[in-house]
Order: sequence, then structure tokens, then C-alpha cells
Amino acid sequence: MTPPMRRKLLPCLLASLCAPSLAAEVTTLPVVEVSASAEDGWLKPERATPSTVYRVGGEALGAFGNPGGTNPYLNLADLPGVKITPVDAYGLNNMQGGQKGMRVRGEVSTHGVSGTVEGLALNGPGPGPGYLFLFDRENLASLTFAQGALAADQAGLFNSYGALDSQLLWPRREAGGELSFSMGSERFQRVFARADSGQLASGTAFFVSASDTRANKWRGDGQAPGNRDNLEFGLSQALGPLNLKLWYARNEQSQHTYQALTYKQATNLDAYYRSDYPNNRNSAQHYDYNRQDFRNEALLAELDYTFSPTLSLSIKPFYSREQGYYLYAGSSDTQVLKWLIDHSTYGVNSELRGLWGDTEIKLGHSWTSTEPPGPPTTRTQYVIRNGSLQFDRWAMLSKTVDRHEFHSFYLSALHQAGPLTVQGGLRYARETLPSIDAYTVGANSAWDISADQAYSLASRNAARSVSGRTLAYWLPQLGAAYQLTPQLQARASLGRTIGAPSFDAYNQAPSGAITTSQQYWDQLKPELSTKLDLGLRWQAERAYLEPTLYFSRSRNKGVNVYSEQTRTVYSQNIGQTRGYGLQLSAGLTPLTGLRLFGALSYSRSQFSEDVRTNNGAWLPVQGKQLPDVPRWMANLGAAWQWQGLTVAPSVNYVGSRWGTSTYTERLPGYLTADLNFSYAGKARWGGWELGLSVLNVFDRRYIGQISTSEINTASNGAIYYPGAPRTVVGKVKLTF
Repeated sequence: MTPPMRRKLLPCLLASLCAPSLAAEVTTLPVVEVSASAEDGWLKPERATPSTVYRVGGEALGAFGNPGGTNPYLNLADLPGVKITPVDAYGLNNMQGGQKGMRVRGEVSTHGVSGTVEGLALNGPGPGPGYLFLFDRENLASLTFAQGALAADQAGLFNSYGALDSQLLWPRREAGGELSFSMGSERFQRVFARADSGQLASGTAFFVSASDTRANKWRGDGQAPGNRDNLEFGLSQALGPLNLKLWYARNEQSQHTYQALTYKQATNLDAYYRSDYPNNRNSAQHYDYNRQDFRNEALLAELDYTFSPTLSLSIKPFYSREQGYYLYAGSSDTQVLKWLIDHSTYGVNSELRGLWGDTEIKLGHSWTSTEPPGPPTTRTQYVIRNGSLQFDRWAMLSKTVDRHEFHSFYLSALHQAGPLTVQGGLRYARETLPSIDAYTVGANSAWDISADQAYSLASRNAARSVSGRTLAYWLPQLGAAYQLTPQLQARASLGRTIGAPSFDAYNQAPSGAITTSQQYWDQLKPELSTKLDLGLRWQAERAYLEPTLYFSRSRNKGVNVYSEQTRTVYSQNIGQTRGYGLQLSAGLTPLTGLRLFGALSYSRSQFSEDVRTNNGAWLPVQGKQLPDVPRWMANLGAAWQWQGLTVAPSVNYVGSRWGTSTYTERLPGYLTADLNFSYAGKARWGGWELGLSVLNVFDRRYIGQISTSEINTASNGAIYYPGAPRTVVGKVKLTF
């Protein structure tokens, strides 16, 4: 093991050395019974914490999970405060760049894929697909999503939007298998298979799964995906007090890109609903010049050691890699750019858990090391000659010198005293920005060779190179819940969260008083938000109701605004915003076999001050709603089960919103409905299930995703994506 690696693992070793002293003073908490109207596998709020946390269990994933079979974002669509806007019906489209189609309480998850898997940040702040398509839904046990003030032990690199965590379905104790085949609209087809060994006499259990998915684009030419080939393997081994688990996942996916619409087109969907990239090989808008191809893989392990019934230690190392490219139209109709992406992420999380008197304590540390892109580092440029792409030059050439490093130390505690539950914690987050050497390229860089070879031919550009710097912040959190009656609980949670610095500043050419990219780099700050949640939880035998009132204030938000230093507009961490709203989660089981659930959200997300944009002009945005943030959202769903038959309808409403900060491009609200049927039976060899899903039942035409930022004055820019039309999918599943 190298000396740097030893230093990274030191917190883990210190945690284990603390074990004997902590174990000597621990006691066992009394068992607390809490009734619930929903089974663990259903969709429901978490009651064990004062924070706002929702769980989507395996049963809900099966009943309402998208037929595309992956992308955890889509499984959050029925939660309050969450707006999910996939570009395609199957949720298999990967948007180029940072935004991936999710907003929470008005906050967008930027700079790549956000969320963790088993608490691990498998991907850094990059523009690729990350882990979104890396795990098949059948291999997930559940999802948890925390909003507002987050507990200190809820991991993740950036969590200003919330904390999404995917829990894996590890090898089952019983041997068995699953095989399914799906077919649907736009020539969609998907095959999935999983085989479990069951727990062997040696204490070993393992599984292997594979899937293949493909579909045509629902508008225009091309496929999305052209193919998605997935392979996963899991292993668990019991060794007395030590439990070892291992998971490997690999996903290869290629697809053509959907073209965005202008506002004029978006308000005339009768004419432009299926408008997309043309089939003209002499134009940069040709559909096959706008595509992507990626391979993502990850290897993670979990080592859990139980010292006593009240004390345990977990260590989770991981490694992931992303390789691929985006191909897209350049600034002229004969220019095409290729954004090359090849980066790795690795690290380790460790956590010591114990009871000290009547208090549950967690002491943890996470280390994540990743490398750009995030910001972009390597691009090549092509020109179109006689209907084909010809290499022209390097458009960007940079090399990572020092990786992007994240450390997070935390201490959290949960104490229950009669009807009162108190939760608190402190997290220390330290981020070291990467060091990047930039190279001079342009007309004299017509080298059709690899990036590693190009470095030897190009000269280092000192003015555009940057050296890393360290940013460190304390993130406290405190929450309390009081049981007013056996059914009614009041709760409050206050804390600080952290968001990503505005890495896009690296792309800005020095101008005016800014003579080097390092001056931009030295201005970067992470977004910091203070959040307060106040709520009630009412839980009866067959119903629950959870209203939540929330408030937030953010500073250092990345916005494209005017700079006196450069006399230009570029992304800076100077935005000041505030938000408040009300969200409601409810569930009812009126009859055996019938479940109802619903959510309602009212959101205000606005700037606290006016900002300056083009030519230094003031933009009056203070007190106005941010772009792409509806004030009202709601959904309603049900699941009726009777003698093997399941009928699960759901309805989703998104209110009107603005597309730009000039408030001249308004999009109307829309209502969509989905309907899922399944019929299951048993046989001597196992079981079978037939399924039918109809998405967007009434074939509603609407604008779903808006690719925009908090400050956007690009009137008539192509930023609007229509939602997919009615889509029908059939499925056959066999279990053994």
C-alpha cells in the first residue's frame, strides 16, 4: 500500500482503535414499536428521524417502476417536491452535460449525476451518465431520498438538492432465478436475467445478472438507446463476526441525442412535436453527428465487523471508471465537436456505529478521489466534407495533474427520551480542486492521434493552466421530534448543505483584468444553503399524513452574470437565493388489497437580489420565481391487488413555469396519467407474471424538460424538450 493510501485510510484505523473504549460503556436501547399503514416494500415517509426522508421500497419499484429498467431518478417521481422530466418514455436518455432532468424544491442537481449507491459517491461532478444506468432496477432493494436539512451521516459529495441513496439487492439466501422479456412502443425491447446461488454451506452466496435494452427514438431518426448491455455480479461471505460483500457492475450504452426546441416551436407542438435532427449528412445537425457512447463500470465492497450487539464497524472501498464521448454540432453548420471523457473515481467510506447509554452514535469518514472532466478537458473538432466527418484539429487539450479530492468527517447522534427524539450532528467537508495543465491548440494542432500522444506535441499554456486549492466548511445539523399523541408527531430539522462550485468558469477565456484562468479558479466557492423543515406526522393503522413547511437560503450559487473585471458574462459563485414552500405526503389503505397515495407541493424559489447580465444591465429578478420551477405540483396513485391481479394507476400534475429569467417565455402546466397492470400466478417450478404498462395514457403533448440555469436571458434559445407520447409496453416475467 502506498503512503498516500495509508494516509487516506487513517481515519478508518483510528475508528477501529476507538472500539474497545466505546464498547465498555454501551447499553442496549429498549425496543420501540411503531405501527405503519404500509409495508416496508411500499412508498412512504421515514418515521425514525426528525429529518424529511422518503423511502421507495421494492414493492413500489415493481408496481410503478419505469419499464426502461434503470435510472433511479424516475422512481422518485411520486415524491413531494420532486420534479422528474425525462426526455424519453423509458428514462434511458442521457442528457449531455450536468443537468439530468431532476429538480427538488426548485433546486437542480447540476454538474453531473448526484446521489450515492450504498452510501458511496461512485461518480464525481462530471458530465457523463455516471451511475444512472449502471444498475438494473431488479437489482435494487429500495431507494431513500432525504430533503431539506440532512443528517450528518447522509453521504454524498454535494447535497444542496437532497440526498438520494440506492440500496442494492444483495445475493439472496434462497437459490432461485428471474427471467423477463419486455416489448413496447418505438421497437423497445428488454431482456433481463438473474440467477442466485442461495447461501451455501460455506456461508457464501452470489448472483449474476445480465440485461440487454434497445429502442428507437420516439421523434426523429436514430436510437435511444442503440444498445444498453448490462452485467452485474454480487458476492456475500459470512465469516463469524465479519461479513464481506462485493459487487461489480458494467454498463455499455450508445444513443442518439434528442434535439431541443426553441420557444416558438415549443408553443406550437402541433407542428413541431416530433421535430428533431434531420437526415442530412452535409449538415452538423445530422442526427448521426449528434450522439454519444459510454462504458461505465464500478467495483465496490462492504466489510462489516460486529464487535458486540451494540458496536460495529463498516469499511466500504470502491472504484469506478467512465469512458466515452459526446458528438455534437459546433458553432457552424460544417463543424462537429467530440467531447472525450475518460476518468476514474475511487475512495473509501468508514463508519463506527454504537450505543452510548441511550444514544445511538455514528462516527465516520469518507474519502473520494476523482478526476475531470468536470470541468471539460479534452475535445476534438471535425469538419464535414462530402457527407462525412474529417478530423480538423484539437479544440481543447488539458491534462489532470492533481486529482479532485473530497474528505468528509462526521459525528452524528440520535437520542430518545420518552416522547422526545433528538438528532444532531456535525460534518466537516473538505474539497481540494484539481490541478489542470492546459495546452495550446488550434489551427496548428491537426494531429489525429490520442490525447496522450498530443500532449507531447503541444506546448503547455501557463495562462490557461490552474493549480488546485482547498475549500473547507462545517455543516451542522440539529433535529427534534415530539410524540404529541400515539398517532401524531411534531418535528423540526435545521442544518446546512453544500453544493458544487461553478467549474464552468474554467472554460472562460481570460479577459480584461482577468489575465489567467487561475484567477477564475481562485474565485470558486461551493454553494452553501441553510435549510429549515417544520412538520407533522400523523400515523393511523390504515393511513398516514405528513405535511412539511420548509425554508432555505443559499449563497455562492453558480450563476451566469456580468463581471466588472472582464466586462463579460460568465459563471460565478455569487448568486443569493431563498426558497420556501409546503409539501404534503399522504397514504390510505381503505380496503385490504387497496392502497392510495398522493403528494402535493407548493414551491417558491427566487433570487434575493437583482443581478447584472449582458453589457452590465441590471436584470430585475429579485423576488421572482427561478426558471423551470413551477409553484404547484401534485400526484395521485393507487394500487389494487386481488387474486394475483394488480392495477396501479397514477396521475402527475406540473404547474406553469418560466423558461428564462426575462419572464417572456412561459410554459403552461400539464397533467399526465400512467396505468400499470400485472397478473401473477404460481406453478410447481416457480411463478409467472404478465404485465402491461401504458404511459401518458391520454397522449398529452407538453414540454417536460427545460435545459436552463438560474439566470438565462437567451430568448428563443433551443432549450425545450417535449415529453414523450403515449407509450405501451408488455412484459413477461418468470421466477424459479
